[in-house]
Amino acid sequence: MTQPSSEALKLQAIGRAESWGKGALVVLAAGLILLIGLGLNNTFWLNLSAYTCGFALFALSVNIMLGGVGEVPLGQSMFFGIGAYAPAVLINNFGLPYEVGIFAGMIVSAGVALLIGGVTLRLTGAYFAIVSWGMSGVAMVTVHNIEFTGGALGLFGFSRLAIGPFDLSHPRTYFFATSIILLLVLILLAHIRSSRFGNALESIRQGRHLAQSLGINVFRERLKAFVLSAPIAALAGSLCLPFTQIVTPESMSVLRSVDALLAVLIGGTGLLYGPVIGSVIFTVVPQFLNFDANVKVLVFSLLIILIMMVAPGGLHQLIKSGGAFIRRSLEERR
Repeated sequence: MTQPSSEALKLQAIGRAESWGKGALVVLAAGLILLIGLGLNNTFWLNLSAYTCGFALFALSVNIMLGGVGEVPLGQSMFFGIGAYAPAVLINNFGLPYEVGIFAGMIVSAGVALLIGGVTLRLTGAYFAIVSWGMSGVAMVTVHNIEFTGGALGLFGFSRLAIGPFDLSHPRTYFFATSIILLLVLILLAHIRSSRFGNALESIRQGRHLAQSLGINVFRERLKAFVLSAPIAALAGSLCLPFTQIVTPESMSVLRSVDALLAVLIGGTGLLYGPVIGSVIFTVVPQFLNFDANVKVLVFSLLIILIMMVAPGGLHQLIKSGGAFIRRSLEERR
């Protein structure tokens, strides 16, 4: 019986270390959820924390395209809006439960992404960004002029927003529901990133022509990523509804996509949970600084310029650089 080589043993050790690392992160995240959910008693902060988890889902969906295949999805807000409108329309017009609307929004958004992606994903770079922006504009004008979506005023006054027995009108329940869903989506994306599909996306991001020469069907993999991102964005739109208590055509505005892009760039596209960190900074930090909406845009725009100059990879690059600096310092002391 042949003994495994030293290289094979090294790879096994790395694999075990990565598994332990992922498990530790999940335990840490679960502990943080319990700490915030049970430690916070202020209803505003509980609701804002829950909304931040929903917004983080949207940022993750944006990063599937930006960090996954290297495309800027300015039209991602269309799927966010579909997710917000689906439960609102089904509750107010048909009396259906909130959770039915969530699933309906996710299914519709995946179908729309499949149809749109079949055309737009043949474009790349600025062309894809501009066309996707145009698609979100068309969707925004459409819901603005349809009666059952409430027109310009939108929809509000929802009877009950609950997932099964869990009533999301209670801030603590709302936070636990959104944070647990966010954690589950992160676990799913971590598995996808380490899968064959994830490796194909990384190859495409680094160079689609090279990936194509290796036998990867670039268009198919890009389409799969687009269809994966759409229901996550729709889920985010549905989970933000208990916080906003209203959905208007502005939910499909490209400005919402820009907000998510800012969060992704701050957190770093290379780090799986980077968009979550960026979302916390983008939504929670301004509450302490009491920013006006216009001032908030100015400050975060300047912050993005600074990050792109100092660390184009966002916090991910800063963390790696900091870790490398600490290792060098320790080695020099030895």
